[in-house]
Amino acid sequence: MTLLVEMDESDFQDYITDKEKRYTETLSSHTYEIAEDPKIRAKNLLDGYLANGFKTSYHEFYKIVHEKEICGYVWLKIEDEKRSAFLYEIYLFDLYRAKGIGTQVMSEIEEILQERDILYFKLHVFGTNQKAMRLYKTLGFKIAGINMYKRLHE
Repeated sequence: MTLLVEMDESDFQDYITDKEKRYTETLSSHTYEIAEDPKIRAKNLLDGYLANGFKTSYHEFYKIVHEKEICGYVWLKIEDEKRSAFLYEIYLFDLYRAKGIGTQVMSEIEEILQERDILYFKLHVFGTNQKAMRLYKTLGFKIAGINMYKRLHE
């Protein structure tokens, strides 16, 4: 069952608006030493990653569709010549979590990457996201590095 449907530019505009809000929340709770407003930082980072928006080279965007309902998004960067891919985001709406959809989507992404002869599939996960870390480990991902911090003053 195919869950991934390529986005068009209209879908992308809806997605990136939603992504900016969610990224602002993520940066608010996971960024410690940067004084810049999280909303401004989220916009600046997204603009940096996607200099040409929907048409930024190597970046691909998908809707996750389950039983004819959009239930999330996938953002990938695939560099065929490097045989490498990076998962910027797999996002499922709350209603669709813990139903095996994320695992299905990851399997479908891997099939796409294998068809394109990609050797390395990379991603980043925050250390506080234990559910995602467990999922990625069960899917065969290995830890490549760990960032750590210590707060010195309250």
